[in-house]
Amino acid sequence: MIQAVLCFQFKLNQDESGDIDPEFKPIKLIFNSKDYSEKNFSKLIVRIDIFGVFYQHITGTLKKKGIFSNFYVGRLKKTPYQVISYFRQENIEAQFLTISIFELDDEIEIYEDLIKTMAKDLDTIFPQIIKTKSLEKLEDMTDKIETALKFAIFQVGRLSQLDPLQKTALIFNNKERLKILELLRERPYAKKEIREILEKIKPNPNVDLLIEPFLELNLIRRDWVKGDKKQRRLDPKQQGEFLFLVKDIVLARLPSESILKGLKETREVLYTKYKQQVTNYFSKYDINKQSIEEAQELASYLLNPDCFDFFTLMKSSYYPLKKIPKILSEFVDTEYILNTLEKLNIITKITDKENEGWVILLTDIVPIVIFPEYSLPKILDHYKTKDREKKISYNIAKKNLELLEVTYPDKTSF
Repeated sequence: MIQAVLCFQFKLNQDESGDIDPEFKPIKLIFNSKDYSEKNFSKLIVRIDIFGVFYQHITGTLKKKGIFSNFYVGRLKKTPYQVISYFRQENIEAQFLTISIFELDDEIEIYEDLIKTMAKDLDTIFPQIIKTKSLEKLEDMTDKIETALKFAIFQVGRLSQLDPLQKTALIFNNKERLKILELLRERPYAKKEIREILEKIKPNPNVDLLIEPFLELNLIRRDWVKGDKKQRRLDPKQQGEFLFLVKDIVLARLPSESILKGLKETREVLYTKYKQQVTNYFSKYDINKQSIEEAQELASYLLNPDCFDFFTLMKSSYYPLKKIPKILSEFVDTEYILNTLEKLNIITKITDKENEGWVILLTDIVPIVIFPEYSLPKILDHYKTKDREKKISYNIAKKNLELLEVTYPDKTSF
């Protein structure tokens, strides 16, 4: 749960003697809990951590070229929270720091795009704060900052309530989860071994958090495997807690039967044009040739609250371009949403005989869960191989086959 979004401006505070007392002066502090306010926000983040986050930006630790980094994701040292921060420097005396504070168990990576959207809004406001000398205009600028921060908290709240389709998107929108899926498609892995592999992608990976969507969708099982007592030295990779893939999943595209039926019964001209577009698309579509990049792009937009709400709306009906229901946030560029979904071949635009434009769902996005039949010969191959890096013990192979047998009838509904 997001706790607050805090916006500061860096001040040197130089006195007549030349001594300075630098501080981050609050511009707007927006809280998502009644437990915190401007008077006690130090319970969330203390002065030394604010400067610590600032240091991460200006030292360029996240940039190869050594320049400052606009965004930083990390944990605080003095309080039990993690942050996504945004830094903007206009000049040496005009530096702004906006810190979004989350609970330690929040998966903050999924909120990074929302924070970057907030940053774009702030980018148009900060330069005006520096230039304005009018108190009235300055108040107007701070009101706009407040609106941007409140909207960010609102969007994070929306995204924290994921439906099953979005939980599937979590898998394809995350490099570590994609790596877990790639590994388990090949063979079972010890949890420790997976952690070691993921550490090459990202420091200190939280494996328990990463596998949550897999567990909720019944794609994997975790179980303990005992070592082979016949061996003189027990291999740590052949015993302990293991992860087993019992179902595989893909983000597939399907034509919308309900839209086709509805158009055929009510709007013949639209139906003819629409059916032709659907036929053209799916005559070339092959789920087996879907690239990881396409799956990641689809997942990214499913995790955008406004894109997802609009996609959900289009699953049930079709609308004239001039009369699209106002379900999107007032700050959202509807035209951007339409163009994005059209570019992804999720929606299409068609004109009727009166030359009026309509927006219609071209491809539905559906998670398809399948039994990983391909894993059966792989289990045997990895059991028989003499390659120590790939080999699995008899106990691991036996446990994998047992779990596949037990979970075969399981269904996951979306």
